[in-house]
Amino acid sequence: MKRRDFITKGTIGALSAGFVSCSKIGVKRELSPYAFDKKVPKPVGTMPMAEIGTTGIKVSKFGFGSHMRRDIIKFEKEREFMVREAYDLGMNFFDVYDHEQRCYQYGPMGKYLKPMINEVVISISLLPWEDRTLEQELERDLRLFGRDYIDMVRIHAWYKDKPGQLREPWDWWDKVFKLKEQGKIRAVGIPIHNPDHLKEPLAEYPLDYVILPYNFYHNWTYFRNEQNTKKHVKFGNLIKKLREKGVGIIAMKPFSGDNLATPFSSLGAQFDKTGEVNVAKASLKYVINSDLNVDAAIGGMCYPYQVYENIDATFHPEMSEQERKVLMKIRKKAKVVAKNYLQPHYRFLEDWVPDSWDDSDLVGMA
Repeated sequence: MKRRDFITKGTIGALSAGFVSCSKIGVKRELSPYAFDKKVPKPVGTMPMAEIGTTGIKVSKFGFGSHMRRDIIKFEKEREFMVREAYDLGMNFFDVYDHEQRCYQYGPMGKYLKPMINEVVISISLLPWEDRTLEQELERDLRLFGRDYIDMVRIHAWYKDKPGQLREPWDWWDKVFKLKEQGKIRAVGIPIHNPDHLKEPLAEYPLDYVILPYNFYHNWTYFRNEQNTKKHVKFGNLIKKLREKGVGIIAMKPFSGDNLATPFSSLGAQFDKTGEVNVAKASLKYVINSDLNVDAAIGGMCYPYQVYENIDATFHPEMSEQERKVLMKIRKKAKVVAKNYLQPHYRFLEDWVPDSWDDSDLVGMA
C-alpha cells in the first residue's frame, strides 16, 4: 500500500500522553492539548500474532482500541493516516465503537479500512439504536464495513435475573449466537469489569472470548483470601477456567484508562531522572510480559505518535530495569491519589488494586 503524506500544520504541541487529564486532584478534568504534530521515529520490527482462544482468528498482539476523545473525531484525515500506518506496520486487529460511546465510527472506519477490509479483524460492540432490532443493527453494521460478516461481536448482558441491573437484554445471547450460526459473526464475546459479570454468561453460553481490564496498576492477579486481605494468587481460578474452555482473553485499559494515563505519565517523569522511560510503552510492555499471557491487548490512541510508540513497544517488549522501577514507584504513589482521578462509575476498579505491592510480578520481568 502506498504511504501518504501526513500534514499536521496548525496543530498545537502536547503533553506526552495525550489523554484526558486532571490539572490537580479534585479539579475539573481538562483535555490535554492536541498532539498531531509530535514526531517520533517510525518503528521497525515484526508484529507478533496470536489466536483468540480456539476461534482460529489470528490477530496482532496489540490492537487498535475503540476508545477515543470525541473532539478528535473531526480530524478524519489524521485518523485515517493512523489506521493505515497501523496496518502497514502489521496491525490487523481493529476494535471499533459506534453508538455505545457516541463516537459513530463504523462508517469512517469502514472507509479507512476499505482497501484491506477483508484482511483485517473487525471487533465491535453490538448495540441497536434508532429503534432497530439486534438483527437489523447487525445488518446496518455489515453495510457500513462492507463485509458479509463481523469477526468479533460482544454484548454486555451480564445478569439473567436482576431487574434494573441489565446492561443489555439477556435474550440477546440467543439472538447473537443464531447470527453466528448464520455465518454473520465469527466469534461472540463479552466485556467485563469484574468476575461477577462473567458467572452467568459463561455458565450458559459457549463464549469465544472475554475482554477484561488489566494493567500494571489495576492488577487482576490479586484476589481476596479467607482473611479478606489481598494476596498474589496467580490470577485465581477465573483465568484457569477460561483457558480450560478455550476462551480467548483480551486485555483492555493497558495504559490504566483514559483518566489515569496522563497523571501516571506525570508521576513517571518525577521518578525517572534519566528521562528515558516512556510510561505508556512501559505499561504496554508490562501487559505483554505478564504471566497472564493475554491473546491480545487493545488500547485507544488519539495521535500518530502513539501508534508508533505503542507498536514499537510491541515490536520490542523487553523491559529495562529503569522501566520496572518507575512502574513500581508509580503504583505505590498512585495508591494514595488514583481514586480522585477516576470518574465515579470507574472507581470500583480500585477494588483490584492490592492493599500493598510486593512487586513480585515486576521483579525479573523480561
